[in-house]
Amino acid sequence: MKKVGLTGRIPHDFRRTAIRNLNCAGVPRSDAMAMVGHRTETVYRRYSISDEQSLRESGEKLATLHENELQNETKIVPLHKRAK
Repeated sequence: MKKVGLTGRIPHDFRRTAIRNLNCAGVPRSDAMAMVGHRTETVYRRYSISDEQSLRESGEKLATLHENELQNETKIVPLHKRAK
């Protein structure tokens, strides 16, 4: 790390950054795992850390989904009346 001028960093920092960038780019998890050499889902999740901005954006996406569902809500109309 000293040779390339990155003192104070550890190799795992770069793996974590790579995972975050792959997630943001929408790369499928199985491909991301293969690219960084993670063999198990558990190890991948350990490196996959959400930041505050990512969590905020996810909340906004969820709110948009719910708003769209409310706008597109339709009434259920029976096809025929039940005989009494």
